[in-house]
Amino acid sequence: MNPNDHNIFIILDSLPPRAIKTWIKRHDDLLDYTAEHYAYFSQRRSQLIDELKQALSANTVPFEFKNWKRIVSQEFSNTPLHTVGSIKSYPGGRFNIGEIDSKRFPKFPALYMAEDTKTAYVEMMGISPDMGSDGLTGNELAVAVNFSHFIISGNLTSILDLTNPKSLQQFYSQIKQIKLPIYFKNRAAKLKISQMQPVESLEKLRKTIFAEDWRLMPMQFDSPANSQIIGQIAHSAGIEGILYPSVKTNKRAIAIYPENFINSEAFVEIKGNVADTVRDKKIDKNTYKKYLP
Repeated sequence: MNPNDHNIFIILDSLPPRAIKTWIKRHDDLLDYTAEHYAYFSQRRSQLIDELKQALSANTVPFEFKNWKRIVSQEFSNTPLHTVGSIKSYPGGRFNIGEIDSKRFPKFPALYMAEDTKTAYVEMMGISPDMGSDGLTGNELAVAVNFSHFIISGNLTSILDLTNPKSLQQFYSQIKQIKLPIYFKNRAAKLKISQMQPVESLEKLRKTIFAEDWRLMPMQFDSPANSQIIGQIAHSAGIEGILYPSVKTNKRAIAIYPENFINSEAFVEIKGNVADTVRDKKIDKNTYKKYLP
């Protein structure tokens, strides 16, 4: 579904006090509508789950990378390959689910890194290169010293390469079978809101996956974003990672799922000299459990 079709924002300061109670009721109605809408699509995806997993798995490729960059906050500087940060953050990462609603949406972690330092930093912080804090831009912060920087190399046997526009063609061919019942159109009209339509093309699917405001769905409506759903299906299919173009810099970044190293020769390791306090420097099928929350 396309969250950008669903416009319900209201500035509370613009409402008179007597209208606040009415707005709260409307807000609850909108959340109910969104939850029901999500549940419908989730149930329909579950009917196609084997086909969806196969559609992603059939488009995986091996991927070797050298001297990529991982940025972690100081609290994780001694365990830089651990994935706990990806689920502690709300609502998780672009391709993994964190603290949204663990009863409805089970959490699963990912290890994020990028091909250059700037991209690794702005992806971690969720900011653009020309944005920042304390008077510094993302570009300037990327060379600051309030985080730890690691050089990472690895070899993965099966990744979904979203830098290839055709990698989701088979997946889209499956999900386009899901149609929106008239019920949701009528209910949206009753609530006087725009409908959340199914994505109507492969191009639009990719647009939602790489949306700058992908956090809108989990943060406003307590439902995973489309990119997180793709990650969930890829993770459950045993795919080792998702390679994608950063919307911040257009450089490549990757989300890796160490749990899926269990029956693989894949590995990820820290290269170069690091402090003696740094623990667990290599993830493979024998060690991956050390890196899970």
